[in-house]
Amino acid sequence: MRERILAAAVEVIRARGIVAATTKEIARSAGVSEGSLYNHFANKTALFAAALGEVTGTARTAMAALLASAGQGTVEENLVRLASDMVRFYGELLPMTGPVLADPELIAWLRDDGPARAQAQKAHPAPPQSGQAQMDAAAKTRAWAESGQDGAPAPHGAPGGPPGGPTAGPVMGHAALIGYLEAERRAGRLSPDTDPPFLAAALLGGCQQHAFLTRLAGADAVSAGARLPAAAEEFAARLVRTIMAGHLR
Repeated sequence: MRERILAAAVEVIRARGIVAATTKEIARSAGVSEGSLYNHFANKTALFAAALGEVTGTARTAMAALLASAGQGTVEENLVRLASDMVRFYGELLPMTGPVLADPELIAWLRDDGPARAQAQKAHPAPPQSGQAQMDAAAKTRAWAESGQDGAPAPHGAPGGPPGGPTAGPVMGHAALIGYLEAERRAGRLSPDTDPPFLAAALLGGCQQHAFLTRLAGADAVSAGARLPAAAEEFAARLVRTIMAGHLR
């Protein structure tokens, strides 16, 4: 049930964005009652945060694969594969995260490495509540759901916990790419004067810009106006070739 609700939330948020998405629509898409959402998520914020965590899991997988490829294949091939994945990832993420920039609660959740904790909770879910605790939670849920304020700001209660450190949260992908580039530099596959933090910024920034332009202007405008390949794979190959010129050994 939780997985079905989460999949429906991701689908609805992708289609409508966080601001326009409602718990009623998510429940309808999942084929469950609206109240049943809160048997699996503390509140609307927690549900939307878990949906973001689900999407960011694809980037985590791509970064893990990149780190595992250090010293294998060619650096260019490894980076092209990552860049292709990241263009698609940003294409999915941008429509969901636009409103997040104006939501202090969700920003705090992201900075505290909320997506990683959401993935951990998915792998090792907490045991269901029982007794009075479950009754109290259900009562709070019904009171909020029955208030008819579905479009109002979500109540506090996004997943909390200690911050994940300076390389967690939104910076995690950048830090992972730096780690990969440093490993390849130590292995002699990159020039000694390579500056990994700035190469990482250029590569990920280029992927995000391509996704942003495609979302905002459309693929035809990206090709005609920005003179960039519309296809993620071709763009990734040419971006990596340009950024890494003079750095590969």
